[in-house]
This record gives sequence, structure tokens and C-alpha cells, in this order.
Amino acid sequence: MTAPPLPRRVRLPAWTSALDLAIAGTLAAWAVVEALLIPGAPLLSQLGFALAVTLPLIARRRLPGTVMLVLGLVFIAHAATSGPHATFNPFPSLLVATFTVASHVGPVWRSVALGIVPIAAMLGSHLLGYFGSPGIENAGALFLFFFVGATWAAGRVVRQRSLAVAATREDVDRVAGEAVQLERARIARELHDVIAHAVSVVVLQAGAAEQFLDRDPERARKHLAVTRRTAQEALEEMRHLLGVLREDDVHYAPQPGLERIPELVAETEAAGHRVTLERDGMRADVPDGLSLAGYRIVQEALTNVRKHAPGAPVTVAVHTDAERIRVAVTSRAGSLPEPSPGGGGHGILGMRERVRVYGGRLEAGPTADGGWSVEAELPVVRS
Repeated sequence: MTAPPLPRRVRLPAWTSALDLAIAGTLAAWAVVEALLIPGAPLLSQLGFALAVTLPLIARRRLPGTVMLVLGLVFIAHAATSGPHATFNPFPSLLVATFTVASHVGPVWRSVALGIVPIAAMLGSHLLGYFGSPGIENAGALFLFFFVGATWAAGRVVRQRSLAVAATREDVDRVAGEAVQLERARIARELHDVIAHAVSVVVLQAGAAEQFLDRDPERARKHLAVTRRTAQEALEEMRHLLGVLREDDVHYAPQPGLERIPELVAETEAAGHRVTLERDGMRADVPDGLSLAGYRIVQEALTNVRKHAPGAPVTVAVHTDAERIRVAVTSRAGSLPEPSPGGGGHGILGMRERVRVYGGRLEAGPTADGGWSVEAELPVVRS
């Protein structure tokens, strides 16, 4: 026996939403009940009017101006053709439409003009005798202007705040994008340095192998083996370099690696932290690019610890094997880290970019004791 298929999720049209349907449905139900309670009024006419001034709100955000005009015209037409007993008041629907035009219509003059429609419709219907005597009371008119004006003003406030939030989100995305580009440029520069250093090693080792080729073939083979391994690593780093932004300002010097992490630990201890360094499986043949990435991640994490958790105990763990490099920095107390200028990086964002270049993974977040942990794993790919 096969299980029945799961029901498909209902998709609403692009011009409406669940909130619009809920508002229109609630007001329609309210209007129908109110229309049924009016004595002496034609039932079909009242029900039709109740639905005509509520259901258009389904499309209120897609067509705010059209919906407002439709509601106003329907109200005036109903007031002109109904008897004196048809006193159903569509004021809630007009207020919802007023809020919508204020919050979704951009030009102020157009929003104001549409906001006057419910006032004109209410006053016009009153002059037609829809609510009884055709006269207009000053108190009633003041009441009408106050509620419609307050609703319109609330809609404009919501619009301005929404625009401010959208602008802030765009600024955040732009700054994050610029930070990524700067970090990629920095990574590219460092990989350029790694490759340049590797090429210089290849040249030196090849020259040494050439000198010992006739006198000491065994020693020449050792130099050639180093040359081959270094060249393979340089080719691998060049592949990574092609995936990041290039920058012209380069320096032909070897970059730091995992072997210099104790120096970072010493700097952090000098800043007043108690640091525990855990190392195992340290290998001398780790590719320079990966070694540099691990070093930079630890450097950035320790910089954030010094900035956001002064004096907090820190544990730095480094593990390397034939398949991966794992580094972890954990502090026992402190606030959430933010992008910091330390080391020229961009905090967690810079770490993620470095890990992404090598196809690794990064986990950063608070710990149970109120501290912060950064763990990175970088796969070792050998040719």
C-alpha cells in the first residue's frame, strides 16, 4: 500500500499575500454581518456593497491607488442609489486603503491626493443623505479628518522606516562586498609571494642538482626531488591564485606559516592572556599556501580575542596530517567578535574567504561558557 502524496503547498499570486487575504477576509466578514443586521435595507444590495468595499483590498499593495479609487467610487455610487436605511459604514476599509497608499505610493503629492479620497467619499456620501440628514456636523468632519490624517501619517512613517532599513541593508551588503574584495586581493598578494618564493627555491635546487649531477648523483637526486615537490606545490598555489583577485603591489619574500604560530602565542601572552598551545602531527611538508592560511586564521582569531575579551584565557590547537590541517582558537569569556583591523584582515569574513579558497570549512560562534570559538579545517591536496 503506497502512502498518499503530500499536499502541495499553496502558492499565492505575486500581487497579493497571506496578510492581504487575512485583512480583506476579516473586513469582508465584518461587513457582511453588519449588512445583515441593518433592518429594512435590500439584502442583496447591502451584501454586494459589503463585498465590493472589502475584497479589492486583496490587491492593495500591488495597486494601492487603484484600490483606493475603486473603494471611493463604489461608496459614492452606493450612497447615490441606496435608500436612507442603508447605513452600512465602510470606514475600516477606507482606513486600510489610506494606510496602504501612504506606505506604498512614493510621490508625496500623489499619496496626499489619494489620502483625500476617503474624506471626499465620506463627506460626499453624507451630503447624499446616506447617513441620514444631508447636513455636515463640524464635530463629525473633525473626527473624520483626524482619523484619516493620523492613518495617512502612520503609513508615511512606516514607509520612511522601511526605506531606511533597505538603505542600511544595501550599505551593509556593499561594505561586506568591499571587504571580500579587499581580503581576496590580500590573499592573492600573499599567494603571489608564496609562488614567487617557490619558484626561487626551484631555481636554486635545480642549480644545485646540476652541480652534483656528475660528482654525486645521489645528492643530485635529492635536490631534484625537492625541486619536483616545490614545483608541484607552486602549481597548486597558482591554481588557487587564479580564483582570487590579483593585485600589482607584491613583495617577493616568503610568508609566515604554521611554524610561526608560537610567535603569535607569545604576542598574545604579552598582551595579558594565558594561552595554551596544543600541537600534534606537525609536518614539514605542508604546502606553503595552506600553512599561510592556517597562520592567518589563528592570527585573526587571536586579534579578535585581544580586542573583544582582554585578559581571557585562550587555547590554540593546531593539528596537521596527510589529509588536512585543523586549527582552533577558543577563548573562555568575551563578547562576540567583530571585523577588526588587526593583521589587515576583516575578522570572520576574512577567515571564511581564506577557507573558501582552499575548499575547507570554518565554524565560528559562542561557546557554552560565554566565550568564542573559531575552528577551521583545510584539506591538503597533493599532486
